[in-house]
Amino acid sequence: MVSIAAFNGTADTAGRSRWWFTGAGALLLLLGIGGLFMVVTLTTVSTLWYGALLLVAGIVEIIEALMNPRETEAWRSRAVRFLAGLLYLFGGLYAVLRPLEASLALTLVLGATLIASGVARALWGIAHEAQASRAAVILFALLSVLLGAAIIAQWPYSGLWAIGLFVSCDLLAAGLSWLWVGLFGRPQLAAAATPYRIGAGPR
Repeated sequence: MVSIAAFNGTADTAGRSRWWFTGAGALLLLLGIGGLFMVVTLTTVSTLWYGALLLVAGIVEIIEALMNPRETEAWRSRAVRFLAGLLYLFGGLYAVLRPLEASLALTLVLGATLIASGVARALWGIAHEAQASRAAVILFALLSVLLGAAIIAQWPYSGLWAIGLFVSCDLLAAGLSWLWVGLFGRPQLAAAATPYRIGAGPR
């Protein structure tokens, strides 16, 4: 009786997890699809969220630099942290007050980052000849470079849709993966314990 109760409890938990993954995946999928039709709005919201995070980080950095005792940290280190906090604070204020202009700058940084990371991965793939996935690494590196070049080539117009498009694609990927786990995943249930008999040995 104890083993049956434990098995039923594990099955119920697995069923609830399955429905939770399915519901969360469907919600993320709907948000991603909706984001594809409102990339400009999603870009603005993402920039505002990024600016809010920078504001919080800047305030925390400044307070910690000022409140930290002099005995535990040198004044030069505190000054550097204070200046970094000011940069975070000014960047966050600019992103919150001027989200469209800030999205242009972020898009330019995004394009340059894609190109730089693509070149670095391509060089890594060329240098490591023994890797079995060398061709795939170089292929994805070239795609990253092409994507970054396309974003920069269409700048500043790409600043209105690039970030929103990336966020929508990320929501779609997360929604599909969670939906797949909820619909087709196989939960591992705990095996029911069998009574041990003397002389029978393990089964």
